[in-house]
Amino acid sequence: MDQLKALLPSGEKGYLPYYLFAISLVAMGNALQNLATLHYTRRIYNGRFVPNTSLPPATGKSDPEDSVAVLKPASATGKDAAKAKDQVTPLAARVFGTYTFMAGIIRFYASYQLENASLYQLAMWTHIIAGVHFTSELLVFKTIKFSGPQFFPFAAAYSGAIWMYLQYGHYVQ
Repeated sequence: MDQLKALLPSGEKGYLPYYLFAISLVAMGNALQNLATLHYTRRIYNGRFVPNTSLPPATGKSDPEDSVAVLKPASATGKDAAKAKDQVTPLAARVFGTYTFMAGIIRFYASYQLENASLYQLAMWTHIIAGVHFTSELLVFKTIKFSGPQFFPFAAAYSGAIWMYLQYGHYVQ
């Protein structure tokens, strides 16, 4: 047990280092999962979409296929509901997994060096960016319909950001 405890960050100033350590391992595990299957990512990003037929036709200067609005949220009962698909692709999962792995590494290093202002701020930013991302996917892009699987990413992002903001002066001198 002492050997395992020696590997953990120091918690003599509080529990934040343990939180960051644990959440970094969860993030890195989630990132690796994104390389293996789309199943769990689809549980988070569970919005359904159909082609947006209201875009203008292609011209010499623009192509509707290049528009970020090429898809629109599908209605649950509309005529397009049967053709609706999610936006989780292998590429999207790998990109999300890459960001999540990077955030996990930053949080891992920060858990051991919370007195380092730059590392502390980077770790706090990983939580803020995640919170903004998940909130925009819920409210703006409609790729998330909030239910059980979405609770953990939202809770981790917002609780981590708020906790780190409130504890900044306690760890960084």
